[in-house]
Amino acid sequence: MSAERRFKTEGIVLKESPLGENGKLLVIFSREYGKMTAAAKGVRKPGSAMIQLAQLFAYSELELYRGNSGLYTLTGGTLIEPFRGLGEDYDRIREAGAMSSVLLKIIQEELPDEETLRLFLNSLYLIAAGRRRPDFVRCVFLLKLTQYQGLQPDPWEIERQWGKPLLSGTKAALRHLSEADDGDSLFGFGVSADVLSELAGIASMLSHELIN
Repeated sequence: MSAERRFKTEGIVLKESPLGENGKLLVIFSREYGKMTAAAKGVRKPGSAMIQLAQLFAYSELELYRGNSGLYTLTGGTLIEPFRGLGEDYDRIREAGAMSSVLLKIIQEELPDEETLRLFLNSLYLIAAGRRRPDFVRCVFLLKLTQYQGLQPDPWEIERQWGKPLLSGTKAALRHLSEADDGDSLFGFGVSADVLSELAGIASMLSHELIN
């Protein structure tokens, strides 16, 4: 990062925790700077001008100040997308949280990752809008994320580890995911309950390998 102490960046809140009497400590996935930790002072006060910016999964153009210690302070910004639909259903917020927990372990400070951020935002949009099942979106997100991180699912190796053949629909889904970009086409396929179950198992196995 440059020596400029006051700057703007787009970012989404991945984690929030209390800070002092009325503030929050935010972990942000930013477009230009990767993972950032920022103090948001006073945002738990009723009527705070920054209360919406400091909500979990709020995506905003953020105004930040970098102190001598390296800790960032949120000073203002403009809300772009609150993803309010996530809070309308327990399954939606649970799956969004599952995706976020993986991101928190792999994204790095001072290392932008535009591809992964775009994938996450697209996934949250589909869940919040109710356009696809939350568990389906989470599976697709994790499988594409592991691919971005260099872990390409190998059906033959998975069959060897599991001791049984994968369903033909599972193999077709894995081929699609390896070839599709992170736009609408990535999520543009349907699966049976059995195929989704296998994909969930593969996504869990690969994401565990990724973060350990």
